[in-house]
Amino acid sequence: MKILEDISAFRWEPLPPPCYFQGMEFFHRRSRRSYRMRALPAGIADDLLRIDCICEVDLLRQAHYMRRCAPFLSIEYVKQGSLLVRQRGRAYELEKGEIFLMQPQMENEFLSGEGGCRKISVMIVGKLLEPFLAESGLGMRDVAAGLDSRHIERLFQEIEELADETPDDASCRNSRLTFEFLQSLRIPSGIHELPELLAELREELELHPECDWSQHRMAGRCGCSCTHLVRLFRKYFDTTPRQYLLELRMRRAKRLLADEKLSVKEISARVGYDNALNFSTGFRKRFGISPSEYRKQLSIFS
Repeated sequence: MKILEDISAFRWEPLPPPCYFQGMEFFHRRSRRSYRMRALPAGIADDLLRIDCICEVDLLRQAHYMRRCAPFLSIEYVKQGSLLVRQRGRAYELEKGEIFLMQPQMENEFLSGEGGCRKISVMIVGKLLEPFLAESGLGMRDVAAGLDSRHIERLFQEIEELADETPDDASCRNSRLTFEFLQSLRIPSGIHELPELLAELREELELHPECDWSQHRMAGRCGCSCTHLVRLFRKYFDTTPRQYLLELRMRRAKRLLADEKLSVKEISARVGYDNALNFSTGFRKRFGISPSEYRKQLSIFS
């Protein structure tokens, strides 16, 4: 995996007309060799958290896709070639065996490399998706590298087998595979439980993201230097303390926007912003739309 400083490759010239699906807006340049999708049967209780479908796509060079406000998590596994990905203002180049986590309810995009790319996509849906992403820390991650590719490809094979089963037979296996798959992405191999002080800081941040959390204050809670704090966050959460806090604030803002009695100014204060304009700018950068536009979408699709 390589971090990209130059993101000019992601420019659209021009931006094609948008397409819409399940409340999601997306744009794409048609340039794939093949596409195969297997939808998985849904059982009675599968609305909580489940794998909805698995796709294998063979992309031509520089195939381009961008989406906004998707209601599902899409796990993009590079099987061959390379994939350039962008999310939360950060860009990466992924190679074979690496994964892009296209997070729900935000703007994200990918661009196949010069030699094209063959990838496998797994879409995960359900009422428990966002709580699980928040609790597990996966909602803070953009990419996953250093994985056991044989284990991941075995999971893909098992997922494909579910497509041929009846809903009743597939339901329990789907739940098991969903949790096993997500668990395999949570923490890099060799890393287990969080240090106690870091776990306590995470809990405090999640309970009170609106507080004035400077990096110095967070480091003081962990009993370490600011430099060491950054190392801890990168090791366990694959992000920086500042980005982690920003993500918590934006997730809370989304929940508050569902309450039409609250103004955008009131919500900005409740998530730690002194200025509503700065909040709106940060929200648009994170999700690709303004708080007011997001609220309108909630009313349309509710």
